Amino acid sequence: MILQSIQDHPIMYSVALGLVVLCIFAWSKAMKASRRRYAHRDAIIAELEREKALRKEFKFPTREQLENTPPARLIEGLCCQIQARLEKTDNMDAAFAALPEPARFVYALGYVAQDSRERLSEFFRKNGQPLTGVAMQAVDELIGDEYAELFRAQYEAFDEDNEAASLIESAIETSDAHFLNLLQQQGDEIYVQIKNYILSSFAVFTEIP
Repeated sequence: MILQSIQDHPIMYSVALGLVVLCIFAWSKAMKASRRRYAHRDAIIAELEREKALRKEFKFPTREQLENTPPARLIEGLCCQIQARLEKTDNMDAAFAALPEPARFVYALGYVAQDSRERLSEFFRKNGQPLTGVAMQAVDELIGDEYAELFRAQYEAFDEDNEAASLIESAIETSDAHFLNLLQQQGDEIYVQIKNYILSSFAVFTEIP
C-alpha cells in the first residue's frame, strides 16, 4: 500500500521527504548550537569560580605565601586581590591611581598576562587608559628588552591620540606572532623577574587596605 501510494503521488512524498531531511538538519544544527552555548556558559562559570578562589587565597597574603607561589599564579592572584579592593570603591580609576606604584604595576601586568595569552593585541583591544599606560611603564621598568619594544610598538599603534602612529592590521599580526614566540622562549624568565619585584615590595601587597 505504501509503495503504491508513493508511486501514485511521487511529488508529494518527495516534498515530505525533503521536509523530514530539513527538520533533521535544523535539529542537528540547534543541538550543536546548544552545546556551544552550554560550553561557553560552563567556561564562564569555571573562570568566575577560579577568580573567586584566587581572591580568597590572596586576600591576606603572607611573605611565605608570596615566596612559595609560582610566579604566574602569584601575579594573577595579586591582580585579583587588588581588583577585589578596587571594586569596593566609588571611583575605580581614582582608587587605582592612588595605589602604590608596585601595586599598580602588578595589577596592570596581571591584565597583560591574562589578555595576551594568544595575542598581545587583545590586551590593547580590551583595555584603555589608564591601565595601558601603567602597563607600558611597568614593562619598561621591570622587563625591558625585546618584550618592551614589541609592547611599545602596539601601545603606540593603538593610541588614538598618537597621530604619528597608525594601526596596520598586518603589522599587528606580525607583532603578535613575534610576541607569542618570545613568550614561549622567555615567558618563565619574565615571570620570575616580576615575582622578584613583588618580593622586593612585599609589604605593599600585605598591607593594601
